[in-house]
Amino acid sequence: MPRVRLALFALACAALAPARADDFEAFSTRGLPRSAGIDVRVSRPAHWKKVPLEDDMALAEFRGAEGRLTGILQIGRGRQRRDMESLCRPERARTMLQNLSAQVRDARVVEAFARPREGRPAFEISYERNEPPDFLRVRSVIVCLKDSQLLVSCGASGAVKSALAEIEPVCRRVLESLSVSEQ
Repeated sequence: MPRVRLALFALACAALAPARADDFEAFSTRGLPRSAGIDVRVSRPAHWKKVPLEDDMALAEFRGAEGRLTGILQIGRGRQRRDMESLCRPERARTMLQNLSAQVRDARVVEAFARPREGRPAFEISYERNEPPDFLRVRSVIVCLKDSQLLVSCGASGAVKSALAEIEPVCRRVLESLSVSEQ
């Protein structure tokens, strides 16, 4: 009987453990609607499944259990614009989310800074939201393309705020794997 309990305990611990590096698989937006002219590649936890899109700016969205949380990966593309140069200035990082707290109740910006990605202007943003009964933490990379912006967000929601720290290693791996090519 102790062996059965030990085996059940080991299975429960494995279910709560964050995704390991070998549990990731590559995803490409090639051929998806709205991805014409770009190919976004990113690694994601293999058990996160593609879900129907609710946002018309999204190219793809994945969700999956991640310990006590629901992990979320969303890839989106902004509308084509001619003023990309002004939208992508590094100093814009300080002001791009200044109204988030006013627009979204209980939102708090944790970080916002400019850092090039693959030679392109880019921003990295992190924010948290308390939306009882759940809490949300999101880390995003916004990459400036020739005529639009690409948004790749990784985060999690859950009922236990302290559990949100568990998504950090997963999202770090996802966002570090990001590569973008334009045709």
